Amino acid sequence: MPRTATEVPDSTWRGLHSLVNVKLDADWFAEAFPEPCPDGRGTIGTNRTNFFDTVQALVPSLPWPAPKEAPATATIFDLIEFAAQRVSKPSKARYHPFFSHDELKFDRAAGRSRYRDEVNELLSRGGVAFELRADLTIARLGPPEGRQVVADLMPDTGDARLDELIVEARTRFLSRHPDDLRAGLERLWDAFERLKTLEPGSNKALQAKALLDRAASGYMRDALDAESRNLTEIGNRMQIRHFETNKDHVEDLEVDYLFVRMAGFLVHVLRATGRLAT
Repeated sequence: MPRTATEVPDSTWRGLHSLVNVKLDADWFAEAFPEPCPDGRGTIGTNRTNFFDTVQALVPSLPWPAPKEAPATATIFDLIEFAAQRVSKPSKARYHPFFSHDELKFDRAAGRSRYRDEVNELLSRGGVAFELRADLTIARLGPPEGRQVVADLMPDTGDARLDELIVEARTRFLSRHPDDLRAGLERLWDAFERLKTLEPGSNKALQAKALLDRAASGYMRDALDAESRNLTEIGNRMQIRHFETNKDHVEDLEVDYLFVRMAGFLVHVLRATGRLAT
């Protein structure tokens, strides 16, 4: 199924909710919410009251018991991240004969990895255009037509500030928080302007010309020059880097298009001049 859905469907929500409950029943949250042995020397299970109280405090928009109908997608993602940050794979540490129970030990890395894989399988099967990343946050996959070029936006320019701008732009563009997308677009245009001054010299126009001379020749050189001029004009006429009242507003539907268009230009020029990470 194409991963284009921006809202979590009911069926995927039920799977995610079930996943959290299964992990809860199997004591995958016992390290974070321990139920101690009466002798106080080990963990024997999960303190469910503390678990649910903390969920309600940190994800207050989620009713509990949770409904079968999907709540707001942002609420679902809050729950996924909450669980990801607190999950640990349990196993038996030792049997305590006096109380006839097992005390537990935990592998946090294994627990997080397994949980992440299971969450991402559910999101993928549901066609949801988000994933749980290794840093345990939910991120967008980005528009289908631009996913590869955004993934390729891995700079190694020799200019720390330029690399920082590009990485921040990509991170914000893939954020699940809508307000970050426009900030990502702004950072990418800032990177474009800095890129123009990357070649030696102090004259921006001559430095930009030298950059494109390195990147291509013949008709392709002319095409890159035309695209550079068009992108500069877009940045000057729209509310990307400048927000005067005479600048055109960037509509929500236009953010993805503009970011992917600029990313395509940057990736090509950086690759052609040996400035992408390998």
